[in-house]
Amino acid sequence: MKKIFIIFLSVLTIVSCKKEELPRPDNTVITTTQENYSILGVNWVLSEGRFYTENLDNSDFNYYNHFSGSQNQSTLDPINGADVPFDSILKDVTVWNFSDDNFTLNNGNSYNYTSVDNNISVVGLENGSSRPMLVLELTDTKMTVKIHEAYGSVNNENYYYFSTLTFIKQGETCINCQPNVLYGYVYGGVITNTISVNDIIGTKWVVTKFYDGFANSYPNDTLNFVNGINYTINNGTPYNYTVSSIFGNNMSELTLYNFYTIGGDFSGTVPNTFVTNGEINSSLFTDIFNTNNDKLVWMIRVQ
Repeated sequence: MKKIFIIFLSVLTIVSCKKEELPRPDNTVITTTQENYSILGVNWVLSEGRFYTENLDNSDFNYYNHFSGSQNQSTLDPINGADVPFDSILKDVTVWNFSDDNFTLNNGNSYNYTSVDNNISVVGLENGSSRPMLVLELTDTKMTVKIHEAYGSVNNENYYYFSTLTFIKQGETCINCQPNVLYGYVYGGVITNTISVNDIIGTKWVVTKFYDGFANSYPNDTLNFVNGINYTINNGTPYNYTVSSIFGNNMSELTLYNFYTIGGDFSGTVPNTFVTNGEINSSLFTDIFNTNNDKLVWMIRVQ
């Protein structure tokens, strides 16, 4: 049986205002002697999140808020989009639960995980990948983790980036519960999602056509986005989906799991305005597990 007892961790001091004097930040987590707490058997509800970036070309260090008063949806990878349901994060909606045996996402999908001290890795995600994380802070009511370290490019500039997420134990309340900003990072605003998951909830779409490279098909299936996590095909079994804006352009990524209408798990790049425009017109959808299985998809909004 897995046993996880994490020592409370404090993060580093608040950001400086003199950009030109900033040294390369030392993001080492400093351990302090506090009471031990366990993350097991708790529904952890996502409360806040930050996105940290290091520009590898000019050494700028910035951080952004994932959420604001008018935005409750984001992704762990704003540069490349969400690869799996785990990457799509919703304030006050995303729920994590660790048991002795597995990790459960949003009271639904279950995965294995490993743990060594303060390092945890959720493994066996839909595309075979994992999501390592470091527990930065844990009390009896809240938990903050550092997660999704990656590299990417925006407008021909290269970045190293990661997120910190703060969760509150279900049933508890907390205001300004995030730890201090990591030293050396300057506030850059909110990671703006010009497409919100709230926009797509309750909408229905008919898949009028798709092209697989050989022939056109006309399935006429209806997709119903029933909440911020699930959609159905012809009112059938709920399946996962994610939608998120892509950092630095006017496009969004729409990922539909079990999209059997066109043959599997597919992710497509669509205009940010697709919900209000009411159509997806010849958008390229790529099979998550088979990059040689691209489809062009046409959909129209009917509700």
